[in-house]
Order: sequence, then structure tokens, then C-alpha cells
Amino acid sequence: MSKASVYRAPNAVSLKTVSYLSGLTALAVVLKVFELPYPPAPFLKYDVSGIPLTLMAFVSLKYVFGLLPLYYIASVALGFDAIGMAMKCLSEASTFAPLTLIHGAASKRISARAATTLATTAALLSRVVVMSLANYIVTPYWLVWAGWVKDLREAEAFVIIYMPHIAVFNLTLALIVASASITVYAILKRSGYLK
Repeated sequence: MSKASVYRAPNAVSLKTVSYLSGLTALAVVLKVFELPYPPAPFLKYDVSGIPLTLMAFVSLKYVFGLLPLYYIASVALGFDAIGMAMKCLSEASTFAPLTLIHGAASKRISARAATTLATTAALLSRVVVMSLANYIVTPYWLVWAGWVKDLREAEAFVIIYMPHIAVFNLTLALIVASASITVYAILKRSGYLK
């Protein structure tokens, strides 16, 4: 069979890309299992599953947004709370989307260090704002549904009291994910594994 007669779809994903994405999706699910509570608010848990998700976003945002539901479903199947996982997916998306978009655009115009600083700052701000708003809206209803509080008024008061801790938690976790992801991405790119 000649090379000219082999059909190749115009937007075919290479086997290397498929293996990279599937491996990182599986790694994200496994890393979700290893959580550490945030001491001032133990219902908030640190995990580094955002690092593989961010590495996928560096390859392509459409791929990571396509695989985010798989990450969600697999984690819920392992026993994680469905509402908590929806918030986790939102928090990671609000981190990796601005990080990868700004890093990709800025690294073509300014130094690598400045691009990294700009992208990381945008990711931190994005995650803190998005998750503070999401927690303000969703968490009171979740607290009532889970039976932690008796009524919505008590739940809203609880969330307002914990809002500074929620912001600090999201800031620190976004900093960990952003800095580790950019470092690993740079190593993979230099090694020739990524374009």
C-alpha cells in the first residue's frame, strides 16, 4: 500500500497525544484520592489533581474540556461528593484556562519569566474570584442539603464567616498548581515530548 493511498482525517489526533491525554486524565483521578485538609477549614481539601489537568490544557483547551467530564464521573464513581466534584472541576477550569491562554500568548511577546508571572497572577485572581462567588452561591444550599446546618440563614452566615479561608485556600492551591504545572510543562517541552 503506498503512502499516498492512506487516508488521514484532517484533524486526526496522534496516538502520542491520545496516550498523553489518557494518561494524564487517569493520573488526575488517582491524585484526587490523596487529599490533605486545609487546617482552618477542614471541609476544604488540598490535592494536586489540577496539575495533570493543566498539563492537558497546555496541549489543548478543547481536549481538557472534553475530558473534564470523564475526570468528574470517575471521581464521583470512586465515592467523591457530586457537588464537591462539580466545584472542583470549576475551580480547576478557572485556574488552567487563564494560565494556559495567557502563558501561551504572553510567552511570544515577553520574556518567559514575565509571561509566567503574568499567567500565574491571572490564574490566581481567576480562581479566587470564581470560587469565592461559587462558594457564596452554592455552599449554603449544600450545607443545608448535607445536614450540617438547620436552615439557609445559618448556612449563609457560616459561608460568610469562612469566606476569607475559602479565598486563602483557593489562592494557595492555585499557586501550587500553576507553578508546578508551568515547571513540568517547561521540562516536557525542553525534552521534546511536547511541541
